[in-house]
Amino acid sequence: MWIITVSSPWSEPREYTLKAGKTTLGRHPGNDIVISDESASRLHAEVEFDVPSNTVVARDLGSTNGTYLSHERLGDVRRLRPGDELRIGQHRLSLSFRDPSMLGATAPLTGSQPVTRDLLLQAVDQHALVLYEVTSRLNTILDLDMALNEVGRLAQAALGAELCAVLPVNRFDQLEHLAFPASYARQAIEQRSILARPDLAAEIPHTGADGGNPPIRALICVPGTINNEVLAILYAYRRGDAPRPFEQHALNLAVGISHQAALTVQRTQLLERARVMEQMAIVDELTGLYNRRHFFEQSQFEFHRAQRYQRPLSVLMLDVAGLKQTNSHYGHAGGDEVLRAVARTCKRSLRESQFVGRYGGDEFVVLLPECDPAAAQKVAERLRVHVAKLAVAVDSQTGPLTPRIEIGSATLTPDIPDLPALVLKAEANLAQIKHGAL
Repeated sequence: MWIITVSSPWSEPREYTLKAGKTTLGRHPGNDIVISDESASRLHAEVEFDVPSNTVVARDLGSTNGTYLSHERLGDVRRLRPGDELRIGQHRLSLSFRDPSMLGATAPLTGSQPVTRDLLLQAVDQHALVLYEVTSRLNTILDLDMALNEVGRLAQAALGAELCAVLPVNRFDQLEHLAFPASYARQAIEQRSILARPDLAAEIPHTGADGGNPPIRALICVPGTINNEVLAILYAYRRGDAPRPFEQHALNLAVGISHQAALTVQRTQLLERARVMEQMAIVDELTGLYNRRHFFEQSQFEFHRAQRYQRPLSVLMLDVAGLKQTNSHYGHAGGDEVLRAVARTCKRSLRESQFVGRYGGDEFVVLLPECDPAAAQKVAERLRVHVAKLAVAVDSQTGPLTPRIEIGSATLTPDIPDLPALVLKAEANLAQIKHGAL
C-alpha cells in the first residue's frame, strides 16, 4: 500500500493510506488531507493512485504558492516514486510503499552506516525548514543543555518518536541510564556510524514493556561528528505492539539535527576555552587575584576619577614577611600555600569597591577609593589583624604557620602624576618600613 507521511516543524508526522483515485490536499477542512499552513491554498493539489498500474501521480491545482517536488515547482502531472517528497509551504509529504515485494521498495532501516557528506546534504535538501527551527533554538538559547532539550522535543515531533534526545559529549557518562542497552549508543559513538534497529524488542526480548508502556521497537542512534570527533549523539525510539521502523527521510533529518548539535557543542567548547584564556590573561594563577597588568588596567578609572574630582584615593603595598625562609624550610609548595591564604583573607576583608592584586613575588597591592590616609591606615590594620589570625597548614609533621604582613601606604596628592607613581610611593614607604624593622 502507498503511504503519505505529512510532517511540519511544529507537529508530529501523520500517515495517510492512499485510496484509489484522487486524494485532495489543501487548507480547507473538506480536503482528504488538510494542510494547516498559511502558504497552502484552500484546494492546493491532488495525488492520484491508479490501482491497475499501481502508479501514483501528483498535480498542482492552480495554488497561489505552488507545490514543489525536489525544489521544482509542479507545472504538470508528475509521476511519484517511493522516497519522493512534495512540499507545500512548511509541510513535507513523503511517499512510501509498505510492501517490499512490490516496486523494489526498500526494506526497513537496519544495521549501521557511516555519516557522509551526502547524507548531510540530503538532510538540508529534504528538511530545510525543520533544521532552520533547530538552528534557531541552538543559537538563541544560551544554556547548552536547555537548548539541546528543546531540540530533542522538536526532533521527537518531527520524527514521530516516543522519545528523542541529544546528549553532548560531556554527558556520555549518562548512557547507562537510557531506556535501551547503552551498547547500541556506544557502538554508534565508537564506530562514528549511524545505528538503526527496526525492532529492538525482537532482538532483546527483555527490553519489553516497562511501566505499562509498549516495548521499544525502532531505534536510531546518530553521532554528531566534527573533524572525526563525536561531540554529541542523537537517539530516538518508537514504541508499539508492532514494529514501526524509521524511514530513510527520518534518518536523514536525524543526521542533520545531530550535526547541528555537534556544531553547537563545538562552539560552546571554543567559547569556554576563550573564556579560560581570557581569565588566565587577567588573573594570577597561584592566588586567583588580578595580576599586575590587569590591576593597573582596572585601577586607571578610579585614579582619573579621583584626580578629576579631587576625591581621596589610597594604595596599600603588602609584603608577606619571611616568605623566603618559609620556601627554604617547607619548599615552594609551603610558601605557595601561605600566599594563597593571605590572598583569600585580603580579598574577604575588603569592601566591594576596594580590590587587591598580586604585584609580584611576595607582594600584593590594594586600591582604596574614597580613602584618605586615616581610612587607609584602618584598612591596613584590619588586614594585619585578619592575616595574623590565620593558621596555614604547610607540613603534616609540624604545626600550622601564622603569616605576618608588612604594609606601606600612599595617598593621592596633586604632585602625583599617575597611578604607577602612586603605587611606587606606596612601595617606597613599604621599603622604609621593612628597612626600619631590620
